[in-house]
Amino acid sequence: MSPDEHHSFLRQSFDEFLQVPYDTLEPADEYLPYEFPYITSARWSFMAGAMLQDELCEVTNRLHDWQGMLRRWHAWNIVVSKKEETPAWNIRREFMDPLVHTSLLMPSAIRDVFTFVGTNALHQIRLHVEAGYEDVLEGDPSASVPQPRSLTRRQKETRLAKLAAPLSGANAFVKSVSEIDDAHYREETKNYRNLNSHAIGPRIALGSARVVTRKAIPATRMEPQPDGTVREVEIPGKYVASYRFGGLEPLDLEQARLASLGQYKVARTCFQKFTATLEANANSPPRADA
Repeated sequence: MSPDEHHSFLRQSFDEFLQVPYDTLEPADEYLPYEFPYITSARWSFMAGAMLQDELCEVTNRLHDWQGMLRRWHAWNIVVSKKEETPAWNIRREFMDPLVHTSLLMPSAIRDVFTFVGTNALHQIRLHVEAGYEDVLEGDPSASVPQPRSLTRRQKETRLAKLAAPLSGANAFVKSVSEIDDAHYREETKNYRNLNSHAIGPRIALGSARVVTRKAIPATRMEPQPDGTVREVEIPGKYVASYRFGGLEPLDLEQARLASLGQYKVARTCFQKFTATLEANANSPPRADA
């Protein structure tokens, strides 16, 4: 295919993308609002209100971005499903691969974002309503540890759960956070996010990866049995390297889209539980020593 033919093919493909009926694409949710009256009406410091308003808008932006990516992914899937292998490959390379890659990374990213903004929000609410509660978070510098400490995801989520414990509705929000980027999603996507971030993950739609794999396995020996036979048994505490053919099969485009779509819906629910928690607590009576 000459450069002119390739350009013509791409223009035609994009025209086909634009012709996919907009109202058939998923997700079909309305955009979330950017007004949070329960934040602006709460009687706390100006800095706290401005911080939470800003961070809620950023979460909203992330969900809207993901929604748009999924809708474009859905439309492109419809287009490539009608193409032969080579045209489909060209379309994926030009239009789809970065879109699909980012969409598959979104569940992990948005889970951490919810933990971050949730920590800030619940901490500010407790500062507002709880007498004796101090403006100190786990990980802050201290006399014994003068530098900020970086926490793992598990430590951050444990900190969030502690902050949530006494607040109305907050435990439901924390539970919802844990349902994003869960084990089922990682299984559905062949651990795509983790492997592509730290090793070599599965390809998208076409081609196997990691054709040969290495793994340390328990060492074994052949041990005679009383009946005269021999049996392979593990040698306690000893391991050997094992190299095997196998590798990772590529992700199916439609199955991967549906997995990401399912996680988007979980994240929308998490957002609703988060804002419900804020609404239920933001205008609680202020602490007695305020």
